[in-house]
Amino acid sequence: MSQKGTAHFIFQRGTALVMIPLVIWFVIALISHADDTRPELMVWIAKPWTALPLGLLILAGFFHMRLGIEILIDDYIHKPDTRGMLLFLNTLFALILGAVALWSIIAITLIV
Repeated sequence: MSQKGTAHFIFQRGTALVMIPLVIWFVIALISHADDTRPELMVWIAKPWTALPLGLLILAGFFHMRLGIEILIDDYIHKPDTRGMLLFLNTLFALILGAVALWSIIAITLIV
């Protein structure tokens, strides 16, 4: 049981460390492209050096979100059936939103 908690702790801290430079890059990029039109932003997102870090940010962000909400569910939901259902819904929610976000980037790169 303690190994699961340790792995969870390491994954959560690891995703946070991965997201630090990605979030800094994303904020700087958003500020630098604040005056761009929608077509200009789509061209910018379609570039490989933009799509790759954006995809990594999405993957790390949704995985980090799932891990954090899992801790909240484990700490505050005491009924085993309810906890199991909420953990399943948490994972499903993170997978669906992450897939939609990644598909959006892929669609933009294929359209432009």
